[in-house]
Amino acid sequence: MIFWPLVGLLFGLGSVGNAVADTDSLKRVIPVTEAGIFAERGAIYRLMNDITSTHSAVFLGNNVTLDLNGYTITYAKGDYEQIRNGGFEQGVIGWDMTKAPGAKVVSTKEVHAFVGDSLLSMLPDDEVVSSYVNLAYPNRSYYAMCGITGRYDKDRKTLEDNMIISVYVEDEAGELVYCQTSYMDTVVTSVPVERKTPRLGGGFVVAHLNGLPAGKYRVRIKADTDCLIDEVDIRPAFDVGIGIVGEAVPNGHNDHLFEGKYTAFFDYADDVRRTRPRKGTPQVKGGGTIVIKNGKIKNGTPGVMSWGVQSTAEDIKLVLENLEIESEGINSIAVDVPQATISKCVFRTNNPYIINRHGSQFHAVDLRGEKPSEVSYSSFFGGQGCLVLKGKGSSVYRNIFANRQTVTNHYSIAASGDSLRIYENRFEPEIGSGINVFRRQGVEIFDNYFKVSVAPPSCEYHLDYSTNGVRLADYGAVRGSEKGARFNKIYNNTFEIAAHRFDEYPDYVGMANAIFFSASAGDNEVYGNQVSVWHEDPEAKTIAHAFYIGNADGGMFERNTVVSNVTPIWVACPYGSAADIDLTMNTLVKHKDADLDFPAIRLGYKGARNPALNIAFRSNTLIGMPFTVEQVGEAEKDYLIRWTLDAKFVGTTGTGVSGVPVSVLDRQGSEVYRGASSVGGGLKVELTQTEVSGGVVVSNEPYKLVYPGGEQLIHLTENVKLKIEVKQ
Repeated sequence: MIFWPLVGLLFGLGSVGNAVADTDSLKRVIPVTEAGIFAERGAIYRLMNDITSTHSAVFLGNNVTLDLNGYTITYAKGDYEQIRNGGFEQGVIGWDMTKAPGAKVVSTKEVHAFVGDSLLSMLPDDEVVSSYVNLAYPNRSYYAMCGITGRYDKDRKTLEDNMIISVYVEDEAGELVYCQTSYMDTVVTSVPVERKTPRLGGGFVVAHLNGLPAGKYRVRIKADTDCLIDEVDIRPAFDVGIGIVGEAVPNGHNDHLFEGKYTAFFDYADDVRRTRPRKGTPQVKGGGTIVIKNGKIKNGTPGVMSWGVQSTAEDIKLVLENLEIESEGINSIAVDVPQATISKCVFRTNNPYIINRHGSQFHAVDLRGEKPSEVSYSSFFGGQGCLVLKGKGSSVYRNIFANRQTVTNHYSIAASGDSLRIYENRFEPEIGSGINVFRRQGVEIFDNYFKVSVAPPSCEYHLDYSTNGVRLADYGAVRGSEKGARFNKIYNNTFEIAAHRFDEYPDYVGMANAIFFSASAGDNEVYGNQVSVWHEDPEAKTIAHAFYIGNADGGMFERNTVVSNVTPIWVACPYGSAADIDLTMNTLVKHKDADLDFPAIRLGYKGARNPALNIAFRSNTLIGMPFTVEQVGEAEKDYLIRWTLDAKFVGTTGTGVSGVPVSVLDRQGSEVYRGASSVGGGLKVELTQTEVSGGVVVSNEPYKLVYPGGEQLIHLTENVKLKIEVKQ
């Protein structure tokens, strides 16, 4: 179970600036008083004061230790300005609307969820122009950026079905700025970017400024279709607090980001058509260990595409210990490295949205490599997702996750590697979900605590949207597929699930689930979990469940306990059909404060969709309610309900009698069991109460238990315990 006395360590840095450990005493200790390059192999670099940089702050060489000694590294801190009223929270103050007769400020609650309370609605060919900002630092990367919601409608077959904008930049004279930028794969115009659209879920269109002189610049946005825009700005890009350069990865065009191409150290590439860093920047090759500890790293300006710690040295083992990392801005995160051991760290990430929400990048901490990592005794606050793990055999334990997720599928943890062990953590998202396991195998999630509530609509979904403790998914993979979700176990966790009504969104169906199960490759187990489900208004549209099962084939739910004031389990739900689902020996309890009666199980969905095939309800215990199955929709329902007969045969002295011959007959008189009592007189037999197939309901009870000298009629609506005296 969760070891709560130790969790207190997670809310602070502990004791920063401790004396150097004995293992470090023989190493060369070098004092650090300003930003720079620290690359003497085997050295310990120790900060003697806070340090700042207008760009990236520190680059490390191989096998060094950087001891922040209780001080702070601040990167991208300088004379960076932001466009006035870039999010339209003050109406159109600061904007030239001369060429935008159809533009107007609208409410995100009333029109479309995005950032803050306001959006600018534009009609085709409208153009708006921002105020000027002074770009004080020449020859560096900036992003001119514009948030755009996209459409809620999923059926967009052509480019013209999307929202499309063009992003232009003008200099102090009002002339258009043009940048031809060399990336590692091409030379292309990076400013302006014309006729661009985000994918499903909205995002940002960005224009990459680089190689420009200092001066005043502004952004012009053209609506190529009707559109909703927000968060327009020019911000510094590609800065790092601490960089470890195996190679530079000079991508960064708008199109690269929507193609999912990785970007690192653009401004530090010697020749962008190759990947070597520029002269003077240490290149870290081969294996080794780099330690960063005992202090704080933060970005000094709300940026875009920035990192507290970034490494492209694929074979380096990075140790992060007793750090606090603060990140702020669009796609600005704390850590992006291949592999790490992280302990006693605090991550605070204010990332209100991301450029392209598809894929698992740009969680607060992205451990993207294939080698195993370890994360423990740390706290994660905010971020579009908290942690990504891809290394097989990685472990995550005794952490706190307080996600602030406003984009879809950016969970507190993206479990993106096989054989992960996630245990004794606490998940309390401010907004959002716990753990997402997508097409992984051998993941074990156990002894965690989850507290998840229904969220408001997202930028992608305004009619229905779910938040979940754990999501297990493989999008309909065939049974046994190596690319499916298989051999995963979710056990001994505690879930508290809450729902309430959203009066401000009358057509919205929000949902919260302990486990959203949509895996089809098979052999996944959910057992021994404790689940509480509470709906403040059970008659509202919002809904909550312990287990929400759809687009699923195979799965065992056993010995879970659920206390609820609404129907706790939905099989073959709106998300899809279900087959070969086994729910065995679970305990379903009607909450003592529940005002309404409700069925124990909901099966199927409206219309002829979502059949439920070969579903087994076996020996479940019901407290405060009968075992009732609500059948929804016209699709086929194929299920059975079974209960356990638990009999004990005793003699006249009360001692158990073994070897008593027994037979069990169904209501038609057919023998369904023949056997004898075991040592101690016990006998357990699982019997079918009801079978439903092809619309035909067959009841097999009452049963008759026959034994020497007697018989008993057994009505099966629950598990039955009997004590039977026999002559010896």
